[in-house]
Amino acid sequence: MTTYFAPSTLSEAVAYIHENQTAKIIAGGTDLLVKRYEELDSMTGFMDISHLAELKNIKTGEEVQIGAMVTHGEIAGHPWLLQHVPLLCQGAAAVGGPQIRNRGTLGGNLANASPAADLAPPLIVLGAVAELAGPQHQVPLEEFFSGPGKTIMQPNQIITGVKFTKPAANQGWAYLKLGKRKAMAIATASVAVLVAVEDGQLTDLRICLGSVAPVPSRAKKTEELLRGQRLDSLELAAAQAQLQAEISPIDDIRGSAEYRRQAAGPLFRRALLQAIKNAGVEPDA
Repeated sequence: MTTYFAPSTLSEAVAYIHENQTAKIIAGGTDLLVKRYEELDSMTGFMDISHLAELKNIKTGEEVQIGAMVTHGEIAGHPWLLQHVPLLCQGAAAVGGPQIRNRGTLGGNLANASPAADLAPPLIVLGAVAELAGPQHQVPLEEFFSGPGKTIMQPNQIITGVKFTKPAANQGWAYLKLGKRKAMAIATASVAVLVAVEDGQLTDLRICLGSVAPVPSRAKKTEELLRGQRLDSLELAAAQAQLQAEISPIDDIRGSAEYRRQAAGPLFRRALLQAIKNAGVEPDA
């Protein structure tokens, strides 16, 4: 018999999942109910956290906190985030269609742990930390994913949200997604870039790619290659080649590994130049 429990507080949810660790946590249901539809009658139980007001808040300022139950649509259209963290809003706006964005949640997108998740690359380059409850724990989001569909979360833990520092005035951003069509498509490849520019120099940058490795992954060797370079003499060809060398794509129905590798290079180059432009500098292409 399948059981259903809808806690009204986070403490109730933590207590319940501690005693019922085989129960599946359901938020918006846009992933779980589709992936496990044929198994619903045989599953031991669900804990529906959609009523937890504690997880629906967006706190803004120098430190930004977004609750796990905040929807993609709420992130994409949030006025403060659009002004100060448009990178994240662009990632949220790339998720599915209006119905999915208005139902699917931040926490569900991350806990589902798809290598193609649209929110993961922007959050990783923002340096986001995932906040977990039951037991309480914080982990850098780039360490949160352990494989396709897998995270470091324990069966008695709930993701309660993420937090990150507001980007500085000299930082620029870009998120680009390649899919089989312009909307309602899972990424064949995606890339988020966050740069810091000062006195004509690329003083810092973070690059994260989606759908080209088992988990959303930083391109740290490419970052090292570009960090400190002058904007008027960026080694773009070398950086593109380095990025293509450090990803590990696979063949699937959305594209071959070779296609992904070839596409990721130019996609990254476009994102990097767009990020520099968004930092207020017109880059030399």
